Amino acid sequence: MSLLHLSHTTEGEELVFTKEDLAELPEGFPPCVIRDGKIARADGLPLEWEQYELLEEDFPAMLTETGELQMAPTPTDTHEKGNGRIYTLLSHYLRCHAGGEVLMNRTLRIPGYQPEVPDLVFFRHPTPKWRGKSYTDQIPDLAVEIISPSNKGKDWENKLALYRDRCSEVWFFHLDGSAEIWCGNPPKISSVQSGECFSSQLFSGLAIDPAWIKDYPDEIELIRSFTPKIRVLPDPYDSRLTRKAQHLAARIEQHCERVGRQDTVSSTEEFFSQLRQSAKDEPGDSPSQSRGLKP
Repeated sequence: MSLLHLSHTTEGEELVFTKEDLAELPEGFPPCVIRDGKIARADGLPLEWEQYELLEEDFPAMLTETGELQMAPTPTDTHEKGNGRIYTLLSHYLRCHAGGEVLMNRTLRIPGYQPEVPDLVFFRHPTPKWRGKSYTDQIPDLAVEIISPSNKGKDWENKLALYRDRCSEVWFFHLDGSAEIWCGNPPKISSVQSGECFSSQLFSGLAIDPAWIKDYPDEIELIRSFTPKIRVLPDPYDSRLTRKAQHLAARIEQHCERVGRQDTVSSTEEFFSQLRQSAKDEPGDSPSQSRGLKP
């Protein structure tokens, strides 16, 4: 495929298609025109997903909710490297503890929402029929975004709506090494600063520092088991790397133990809160009587 003829833009301006780009559309594609920098059907009808699928995989376009092709922003090297590091981390974890699949740039076709492409998704139980395809209608257990300056406007708000409504967990990494974690529907939001750690029930025994999108800890490759107990294999040629891996393992363990204690306290408090509420809801009995205790 030849290079697209992008219109001249200065830094910060939106990339748009030009008339020359229409020649790159595949055979069988409906006649199109350029409208406000987007590719649109000449007859005014919206482009459908079936037509979008005719495009080459490297055609830099997104299908908008109005049925037009909008120029997809080109990710920066910093964005791509950060995304690759999270992919490498989770792939390593899944090699140690099989159970699920992590994928980059997989299109989500969720009914009721426009197609969206998270930077990374994780499925605990991927549907076999979507293997080898560039899209799926399966809700991911985790979506990951590396936040870029292009994440703005209506299209970004539509993606956030999908995440809020349907995704049980979303990680947003900022290029400064901080992160925002969404859990649940509606999401409970927590912020994590560079140098701090967060963990997820999806990856038992793993703690993640969001700064790793900038400075990946290669020594984590020596960790070969995260749960029930973390296990480090020594590097026979690099004792320094082994010590770094052991230090990292201790840091991960400390975080997971602390979170585990907090979860235990939270679960206990929730249990007694529900017990007290249940006692209040029983007419004619005091809380102590409802539990068979003396008043």
